[in-house]
Amino acid sequence: MAKIPAQPIDRTPDPDDPRTPLMHRVREALMALPGYFSSSTNIEGIDASDLFALNTMLGTTIEVQVVNTLNRIRDVWDPNDEWPLYRFDRQAQTFPDVLLRRQLASDDFDVALGIELKSWYVLAKEAEPSFRYTVTPAACTSWDLLVVVPWHLSNVLSGVPLVDSPGLWSARNVAEHRNHWW
Repeated sequence: MAKIPAQPIDRTPDPDDPRTPLMHRVREALMALPGYFSSSTNIEGIDASDLFALNTMLGTTIEVQVVNTLNRIRDVWDPNDEWPLYRFDRQAQTFPDVLLRRQLASDDFDVALGIELKSWYVLAKEAEPSFRYTVTPAACTSWDLLVVVPWHLSNVLSGVPLVDSPGLWSARNVAEHRNHWW
């Protein structure tokens, strides 16, 4: 039986690896998401108690918008054109939701980092959100991120979805912390 460490292990990325400054610039780009997010979805006629159910549908919209935004603001995360063949791609129903990758062969990719995206309705019923984050720490690299994007509707109970500044964490550190405490 494996012994549980007294504290979660802090695995900070190697500062000499080129993915480390890239990850920091991607984090900066993600903080700009509220200024770029747009959705033509207009929500009306839903009871306030049922609004939380929109999280699943809007989660997909948020994932698509994050990918589009990151690819559109490339000059923020790749200002010196060091990653010219890489682009952000969404992959549905698998960890992580978004990959920064370049294609090597027909079905082979080189992945620089991943982003696990979670959306969270700011007026959600749950007092402490779990985000259904069940990934094992071994599946995460030091550069993978867990990004929680809070959202709300423009007219509180109706309107178009708007996003707020996301929460950003190391995906591996969060998984280890979760395993340690739960």
